[in-house]
Amino acid sequence: MGSSVMAVRDMNHLQEVLDMAKKESKLLVLELMGSTNSAATCEFMRPILEDRIAPAFKGSAYFYKLDVDDHKFKGVKTKWKVQALPDFVMVKNDVRVNRLVTTDKDELMTTICKSL
Repeated sequence: MGSSVMAVRDMNHLQEVLDMAKKESKLLVLELMGSTNSAATCEFMRPILEDRIAPAFKGSAYFYKLDVDDHKFKGVKTKWKVQALPDFVMVKNDVRVNRLVTTDKDELMTTICKSL
C-alpha cells in the first residue's frame, strides 16, 4: 500500500495540488518539514501522520509534505514565515484556514477537524 502522505515534487506540483484541493472542495494539510534542519522532529511525526492521522481523514482531506530544505522550494520558508518544523498548514479553497507547529498527535487531529 502506498503512503497516505504524498511528497510535493516542485513548485509547479504544489500549485497543482492546491488547484486540485480547491476544485474538489477538500482540505489540504501540508506538512512543511525539513530533511536537514529539524529532521529528527519531522521523522518522529512521519509514522504518526502516515499511519494514524491521514487515514482518519481519507476522503475529506489531502495530505502532502514539502521539504523546505530542498533547493526546489527556495524561498518557501521566508514567504510562508516558517519559524519551526514540522509546520502544518491547512488550506481550503485557496485560503489558509489554520496553521500549527506541533508534534502532538491529538492537537493536530483537533486542528484538522476544526479546519474541515
